[in-house]
Amino acid sequence: MASGIGHGDFGRRTKKGHPKLRGDQPSHPHNFSKGQMRALAAICDTLVPSLAPEAAGNAQFGDNGDETAMKSNLDEVEGFYRLGAVEAGVPEQVAGMLTKLMKPHVLLLVGVVLTLLSSYPGTLIICGSLCLSWRFPFVHRFHDIPLEKREKVLQKWSHSSTLSMQQMFKLFKYYTLFSFYTKVDSDGRNPCWNAIGYAGPEAELSCEPEAARRPLEGKVLDAESAGGADAIRSFLTNEGFTLLDDIHHLQFLSDYDISGKTTIGITCDALVVGSGSGGGVAAGVLATKGQKVLVLEQGQYFARDDFTLLEYPSSASMYQGGGILCSDCGRVGLMAGSTVGGGSTINWCASFQTPEHVRREWAEDLGLPLFGTDEYQQAMDTVCSRGRVNINCEHESFQNTVLRKGCQELGVDVGTIPRNVSGPHACGFCNFGCVKGNKLAVSETWLVDAVKNGALILSSCRAKAVLHQVSPNSSSDRNREAVGVVAEFGDVILYVKARATVLACGTLNTPPLLLRSGFRNRNIGRNFHCHPVIMGWGYFPEGEGANGTIYDGPIMTAVSKQTANWDSKTGAYGSLLEVPILHPGQFGMVMPWVSGSQHKELMRKYARTAHFIVLCRDRGSGRVMLEKKAESAKILYSVNVEDAKNMVEALELGLRAMVAAGATEIGTHHVDGETLDVSTSTPEKLEEYLGRVKSTAFDCLKKKNLRYPVKSAHQMSTCRMGTDPQLSVVDGTGETWEAENLFIADASVFPTASGVNPMITCQSIAYCIAHSVLKKLHA
Repeated sequence: MASGIGHGDFGRRTKKGHPKLRGDQPSHPHNFSKGQMRALAAICDTLVPSLAPEAAGNAQFGDNGDETAMKSNLDEVEGFYRLGAVEAGVPEQVAGMLTKLMKPHVLLLVGVVLTLLSSYPGTLIICGSLCLSWRFPFVHRFHDIPLEKREKVLQKWSHSSTLSMQQMFKLFKYYTLFSFYTKVDSDGRNPCWNAIGYAGPEAELSCEPEAARRPLEGKVLDAESAGGADAIRSFLTNEGFTLLDDIHHLQFLSDYDISGKTTIGITCDALVVGSGSGGGVAAGVLATKGQKVLVLEQGQYFARDDFTLLEYPSSASMYQGGGILCSDCGRVGLMAGSTVGGGSTINWCASFQTPEHVRREWAEDLGLPLFGTDEYQQAMDTVCSRGRVNINCEHESFQNTVLRKGCQELGVDVGTIPRNVSGPHACGFCNFGCVKGNKLAVSETWLVDAVKNGALILSSCRAKAVLHQVSPNSSSDRNREAVGVVAEFGDVILYVKARATVLACGTLNTPPLLLRSGFRNRNIGRNFHCHPVIMGWGYFPEGEGANGTIYDGPIMTAVSKQTANWDSKTGAYGSLLEVPILHPGQFGMVMPWVSGSQHKELMRKYARTAHFIVLCRDRGSGRVMLEKKAESAKILYSVNVEDAKNMVEALELGLRAMVAAGATEIGTHHVDGETLDVSTSTPEKLEEYLGRVKSTAFDCLKKKNLRYPVKSAHQMSTCRMGTDPQLSVVDGTGETWEAENLFIADASVFPTASGVNPMITCQSIAYCIAHSVLKKLHA
C-alpha cells in the first residue's frame, strides 16, 4: 500500500556533511482540505482517545515501598490515558506521512473517504444509522458523532466484507498508532513511554568512544552533500576513476529529461547496484581481487555515531516505505532495508547456513549443481567467518527465554540461532542499526574490504536503467550485452560504463529496474516468496516468568523447528518458531484494536508481552510488477492454502509454549481481539480457545482478507536462478539469460524460499556469483 520512501526529508547534516538521523519528527506538507482534516482528526481521536483517569482501572503500578515513586507512576499512567492523538499532534503527522508514502490511487481513495466523512450525506452513506440522532440536524458528520459510536464505525470497517474498508481501517490504524507511540520531542522522548514501560534507547547510546568510528569514512559520497558536479568529479578522479569526456551524444540520454541537470560519465571494471548482503559481498570480492569497483546505493549511509535508535526516524530513513510498506491490497506488511549495508544493517543477526535439504532440492531437483558442491560450502564458511558467526549468548532475552522454556516444558524441539556478532551483544535495538558495531553487517565487513581496495560508494543514488546493446560477436546464445547503468545522483545524470554490471537492488527493486530497462524475460518479478509471518503472544506480569522486557537483550537466540517439517519426504515446507523485536510503534500497529480504552490497556502490558513469530517456508508465491505509467513496484502476494495450514499449526504450538512458560494471558493479532485469561481458565477452555484461534486464523488466510495481519522481512526469488530461460532469469553463474556481462547477486536469485533467515544464503550465493564475474572479466 505504500511506495518507496524518499530519504532526504528524514535526515539532517552534521558539520562534516554526514547524514544524521533526526530525533524529532519533521512535518511533511499535505493537500488535505480543512474538512478532510477534521474527519482525519476524528479518526485519529477514535483510535487514540483522551480518556478519563478512571479508565486506568486496575492498572498495576508496582509496590516498592516508595510512595513518591508510586505517585509519580500513577500520574504518568493517568497522563497516558488522558493524552489523545489530537492533543499529541498526530493528525498532521499522519496526513503528511500519507501524502509522502501512499501511491496515488491509494491516496485518492483516502481522500474520497475523508471527503465523505466530512459531509452529512457522505457520513450517512459510510456510517449508516450510527450517525443519526434525535437532535438537529439528525444526521451528523463523522467528527460530531460521539466517541462510542465512532468506535463502532471503525469496528465495522475492521470486520467489513469489503476489502477496501478493511484497507482503510488498517491504514488509519497503522499510521495513527505508529505516529502516536513514536512521536518524540526535541529530547527524544515520548510522553507515553514511562507509562507503558519503555525506557527508550538512552542506555544503548551511552557506549564507549570507539563506537563513533565511521568505517567507510571518505569512501562514500551522498547526493545531498556532494557539493555539485565539480565535487563529484573530484571525488571520483581522486580515487582513480576515469571520466568520459563527452556523453551528450549517447543515445540513451534522449530518453531522459536532462534540463537543468549536469551529465557525468565514468568507467569502471565492475559496477554493483545495491550495497546490501548481496551487493556488499560482491563488491568486497571484486575489489579485493583487483577490480575497479563502483557501488550505487539508493539509501543513505549511516554510521554508528549517526544512529539515534529512535523508531520513527530510523524506520523512515533506513527502511523501504518508511517501515510501513505493504503489498498491494495490504495483505502483507513488508520490511526491507534501504540504506548502505541494506538489510544487514537493520536485521536481527540470525545467521543460518542454507539447510542441507534446501541445498539438495536446489542441486538435485532443480538441476543447479553448485549447491551440492564443496565450493558452495566453502562460500558459506567464508561469509560466516567474515561475519564471526557463532552461537555464544551470555544473556538470553525475556522473549527468547520464554520461547525456549515453553518448548522445553512441552518436550518439543528448541535450538540456538547462530548470529553474526562479535563479543557480548545483548542489544534489542539492532533493527535501527548497531551503535557499538558488534553486529557485523556488510557495512562493517565486506564493504570495508571493498573501499580499502579502491572501491567507492555513491549513496542516495538511484539506478534508472541498465544499458544494453546488440552483441553479434557474442560467444554464447545471448545476443545482447550490458554496458553499464544510467542513474540519478541528486541533480546529476550519471552514466557508468562497466565491463560487468552486478544488480543487487533487492528482491523488490531488481525486477522493476530490469523491466524499466527493457528486459522481457517472462520470469522477471514472478515466483515471489517472502516467508509470510503471523504472530501470537503471552503476557507475563512483572515478577512472573522470565525477567526483562520485550525490547531488551539479544533480539533472536531461540528457534524451534518442531513444525518446520525438515525431516519430511514431501518437501520440508513448514514453519519455524522464533521471536521478533517490537518497539512501541510496531507493537501498537499490530496489536488488535477493538476500542481506544482496550488498546491502551494492551499498551500498558507492552513491556511484559512476549511475542513469537511463525515463519513459513512458503510454497505459494506472488509477483513484483512495474506499475503502469510509474516507476514504483506493484507487489502481489497472498498466502496459499497449504502454507496457511502449516502456519496455524505452528501458531497453536507457539501459544501452547506461552502457556507452558507461565503466561497468564495469551492472544493473537486477529482483529476481534479475543484473548484467554490462562490464570482462571480450565484445560477445556484452553482447547476451545486454541481451536477458535486456528479456525479464525486459517479462515482469514484462506479468504485473503486483512483481519489477521501477515508480515514479511524476507523477500526472495523474483529473478530466480535456473537451467532454462523459460523458467528462470539467471543461469547457474548468476548471469542473466538476456544479456552477457549482466549478473544478479541478491536474494532475488534464490530458486525457492530458503526456509530460514536468508542473510547467509544471500551472501554465499553472492560470493559465488562474484567469482563467476571475475572469470568473465578475466576471459
